[in-house]
Amino acid sequence: RGAERAYARLIEDFRPALALDHLSGFGHDLFAGRGIPIVSVLHNVHAHFDAPRLARFARHDAGIAHYISVSRKATLYAADRLGVAPARITTIPNGLDIAEYERRAAAARPAARAALGIAPDDYVFLNVAAYNLHKGHHLMAASMRRVLARRRDIRIVCVGNTVRPPHIAALRERLAREGLDAHMLLPGYTERVEDLFAMADAFLLPSFIEGWSIAMNEAMFFGKPMILTDTGGAADVIEDEDTGILLPNEYGPVTALDCASLDRLAYDTEDFAIADDLARAMERFADNRAHWAAAGARGADKLRRRYDLRDVVRRYEAVLRRVAA
Repeated sequence: RGAERAYARLIEDFRPALALDHLSGFGHDLFAGRGIPIVSVLHNVHAHFDAPRLARFARHDAGIAHYISVSRKATLYAADRLGVAPARITTIPNGLDIAEYERRAAAARPAARAALGIAPDDYVFLNVAAYNLHKGHHLMAASMRRVLARRRDIRIVCVGNTVRPPHIAALRERLAREGLDAHMLLPGYTERVEDLFAMADAFLLPSFIEGWSIAMNEAMFFGKPMILTDTGGAADVIEDEDTGILLPNEYGPVTALDCASLDRLAYDTEDFAIADDLARAMERFADNRAHWAAAGARGADKLRRRYDLRDVVRRYEAVLRRVAA
């Protein structure tokens, strides 16, 4: 109660030079009344906005001095579908705190494959993403069905937190019904993803929508080759198959995506045009392990050169100082 009055008192006490916002809108009038500019961060390709959220974004847009977007795809979508002038957007990719991940890697204890029913020689793809079907879980299932028609030495381990229980219950039922549940595993949430990266051979993220995936950065840090769909920052980190395989999207250009089509792909579709492409990519990895392990090593080097969080923070600081001035 009285949140706006309390917020106004904080603003008077601290007298900020600038406000950094993530699509909140709360307090915008308080900042505007004091001449305090607002920078808003676009953390995603916001195709998940329904009509009320699009209207809300448009109302708040007039009070935003500048945007920071986490990927070129997110910038393109904001300009084309949300009506933000490109000159008002600076694109800065997400980075990774390398020192923190060095500590995590040093403390990693590789997850036991046997505990998951995985054979020592199986090729294991790790998917680190919320159990949110926008991440392409039904696409993975469709591709695994194709793989199992030819071989049984490939597994997918999906770890994450459940977003909507009925959706995941339906996915689990599908996996059991189609005999996929021993090869596409959903063990749930874990804080220690480093243990699973130490166990896995590669990283898989066939999302329909991303901004810039931190899990992708984690995979690069741990030296895992990647199979990604062309959303978020995927095309920036996989260049001519140097660090993995970049797959086309089911829907084509990112600007073709909207809330209805996104939900239809995620919740109402069980087979996909690109399922064959994904199945073949997974088999390429399993058949050429040394080649793709070297690609993973290149990814680790690229992360350190391009996506160190310290460098990302400096780029944010430059934008914030410029807007505040």
